[in-house]
Amino acid sequence: MTETIGLSILKGIGSFLINPLTYISLVAAFIIGLSRVKRDRRDFHTRVHDVLDDVKFAIVPGIVAGFSILILNLLLGIVVPMGIVVAISISAIIILVTGQMRFLSPAFVFILPVLAALFYEPIDLGSEWLNSWQSGFGSVSLIALALMAGLLLIVEGVLINQNARKQTSPRLVRSKRGKLVGAHEVQRLWLLPLFLFIPSGTIEANAWWPLLEFGEQTYSFLILPLPIGFRKLIHHTLPVPEIKRNGVHVGTVGVFATLLATVSYFINAEWLALSVFPLIVIARSAILLLHRGMNKPAYFNERNEGLVILGILPESPADQMNLQVGEVISKVNGLSLGNGTDFYTALQQNAAFCKLQVLDFNGEIRFEQRALYNDQHHELGLLFVKEQRLDDSIDYAKES
Repeated sequence: MTETIGLSILKGIGSFLINPLTYISLVAAFIIGLSRVKRDRRDFHTRVHDVLDDVKFAIVPGIVAGFSILILNLLLGIVVPMGIVVAISISAIIILVTGQMRFLSPAFVFILPVLAALFYEPIDLGSEWLNSWQSGFGSVSLIALALMAGLLLIVEGVLINQNARKQTSPRLVRSKRGKLVGAHEVQRLWLLPLFLFIPSGTIEANAWWPLLEFGEQTYSFLILPLPIGFRKLIHHTLPVPEIKRNGVHVGTVGVFATLLATVSYFINAEWLALSVFPLIVIARSAILLLHRGMNKPAYFNERNEGLVILGILPESPADQMNLQVGEVISKVNGLSLGNGTDFYTALQQNAAFCKLQVLDFNGEIRFEQRALYNDQHHELGLLFVKEQRLDDSIDYAKES
């Protein structure tokens, strides 16, 4: 039995590696990194974060989240037929190809599988193997699907809260009034190895695939690469607390959906489980609208009292100082900023040493200072909102 389980897990890993969705997702993460670096160079003439960071974010947090789902599924025993697995894959690929990462949420990905479970009639594809990929639509448990959707929404909320807030990307955008302002964008894709139990009848013709027996039932083991995406442009507030709120809201929807699915299980009400799906679609859409912030004033803009820190380059002098994105530098080497005095010009008042007067988030003044060296970034690695290349900036009303 132990050898069978071990071989089944290896075969499941193989199913993950041969699934084209795995490589489509990784390519999409790499493209996200390329577009981000290109935008960084356009706005700030330098790269902020490495292009491969988005691929790392796709893999590592996704694996951790996938194993958490595995543990839960071992306890719950959620079984999904092969037809639903195919429908989930097709739905995810469609959203990936369109590039709309904000809709790559379990709430939207599960729309197609649920519709297929309710209305799809399998057709003869001329091959027993191909026909097996359409199996199980009529017998799928809507309660199991609702429970899985709720758990995945909780995972999405945790990923947004804990991971999406890391390494947000500063950028320059155009406000409704045509003024150049700063914003932070996060576009993240996580690839979850979703561990699933499949009824053995869907692949029983393949004798080489090991089967797991639980009681009187026999199941196969499969790992589905499930991408979860997130995209948000933040111009009206600090990025980290806004993203954390977003994650809490998504996770709350997931908790509510999971509780509703659990109730439907105990009272054996498929209709109640079915109601979970329109509810999570409406709630997830409402969260997208709630966090747009279109009618709120820009946080990262030019101010009379100084320069707002829009970004800090990693491993730069500023990164080694006690400076935070969103704080305001009011003076450099005793010279006031925001009244026409350039930051670099103020730094040159003392080429070997700089002293910054900083306004923190509470409006209180503190001082930061350090020695300067010739091989360091000419502006300490700080990024500000500057009127430059105005025709290349983006209207945030269209991007939010």
